[in-house]
Amino acid sequence: MTKKKKSLTQFYNDEIYAKTKKYQKIYGFEIGTGSHDAWNNEADAFKHTFMQADLSLKLNVGLSKLAGDYHELEGELNHQPKGEKNMDLWNNEIGREISREIRKEYNRIEVIKHINSGKMDDIIADKIMKRMKKGELITHPSDPRKYRTTAQKFSDEIKSRYHQMQEERKRKYPVFRKSNTSQSNSSGKGRWVTINGNHVFIED
Repeated sequence: MTKKKKSLTQFYNDEIYAKTKKYQKIYGFEIGTGSHDAWNNEADAFKHTFMQADLSLKLNVGLSKLAGDYHELEGELNHQPKGEKNMDLWNNEIGREISREIRKEYNRIEVIKHINSGKMDDIIADKIMKRMKKGELITHPSDPRKYRTTAQKFSDEIKSRYHQMQEERKRKYPVFRKSNTSQSNSSGKGRWVTINGNHVFIED
């Protein structure tokens, strides 16, 4: 009987799993038992974060994200729970952030040199563990934090800025009396002004 050959993806997944086991022995992060020992725990979080950082440095952030998203799409088609998908997408993004951080710290030649020598694995692992200890990774599907795409984050930022502008406007133009309220009933000194078609009394 002919043994089925492994695909490049399978070889790479096995390589990342082996490195996860290696660094688990060094750092002592949580890991399970049996064939699913790196599933829904700290080992799982490490594995996803490491893979995305590694791919982003060897290829680029865009292709790394594409590979990560495709993997999660496969999981979704196989009825992967939403909490697990959210956990994986969150940690994948942390991995890409780490790769960008490393590229700022090392020039292109140094990155290639450290990848070829194997030193880059240690650099990535160290950065992952620092973030894990700070609680920046999601290590269980029950974590309430939600992964946000770049577009969603941008939308949130726009909404936040709009809210800040509204609050600043309220502080600058405090409304004490509406136009249907008699000026004679207003207390203190001030003046009536028109803002966006509304007559309001601003206290001096």
